[in-house]
Amino acid sequence: MTFDDGIVKIYRKVNEAGKGELPKPALSFKSWHYFSYGILGYGRFYEAKKLDEQLEDVINIERNRQIHIGDIVVLEDGTQCSINTIKHLNDEDGIGYTELALGHINEQFDFKD
Repeated sequence: MTFDDGIVKIYRKVNEAGKGELPKPALSFKSWHYFSYGILGYGRFYEAKKLDEQLEDVINIERNRQIHIGDIVVLEDGTQCSINTIKHLNDEDGIGYTELALGHINEQFDFKD
């Protein structure tokens, strides 16, 4: 499997608000990865719709078990998406990779760093 569709950055949400203030989420950088687009099938798309979620894309990256559901992915064009599902799979050559299903988010977060 090749990861030749671009570079994606993974962030975690942190609270930048001080004590007694309303929460102010910001993004803290975790890692970057080369990626390839996967297939967002009808079954997965409509299952997400039943749960009132909107899936945007599926991407594949080299295996990484430090990524968590709820982390934020930022694509090269600046689009921010949440990670809704994570699968650790093997390709036809037995090489491990991680498949991320990306969901739509209504707000854009500021960057902490």
